[in-house]
Amino acid sequence: MNSKWTGKDFGITAGISLVYFMITMVVMMSGALTPILWIFMPALIGFFTGIPYLYIVAKEAKPGVVFLMNLIVGVIYFIAGELSNLVIVTLIITVLAEGVRKVGGYHNLKTTLFSHVIFSFGMFGNPLYIWAFPEYTVARATEEMSAEYATVMQNVAQIWMLPVMIAATVILALVGSMLGKTVLKNNFPTLR
Repeated sequence: MNSKWTGKDFGITAGISLVYFMITMVVMMSGALTPILWIFMPALIGFFTGIPYLYIVAKEAKPGVVFLMNLIVGVIYFIAGELSNLVIVTLIITVLAEGVRKVGGYHNLKTTLFSHVIFSFGMFGNPLYIWAFPEYTVARATEEMSAEYATVMQNVAQIWMLPVMIAATVILALVGSMLGKTVLKNNFPTLR
């Protein structure tokens, strides 16, 4: 395995990171339509980012790809003013996806799929606010969206919804990964 980074490798990883960021932003903005989309944001991100994630980890099968993606996305969110404390924590935790790739092998399909599931929890910190800080989150939703939006969010975000959201993230990230595998398998033998 060639673990040496080139300018081209960095450019490709940065480009895919921007695609990943745009997908997360579209999913996050769709949460304005209904709190259900906001609560299930990590699951939707996991589904829609399966193809770009599998592309970059297959194309750049070397250490640091996941770390660099997290760093780039985190910096962009910071610049945009959307990097909250809980998102910082969940982005840091998802660096475990890099560890999974290292332990399981950079060309191992199962490792790649599992690392995408972990990576999909990067934006988990955003909806986690409704359970960690409910009064604050409802007040912000009332101020930024509407009282009706906040009421629906509060009604939907019961404590039993948290494990449902976690399970949905795992399932939809796996589905997104399998979709990515299907789309990309002809270009990357390691995805077969």
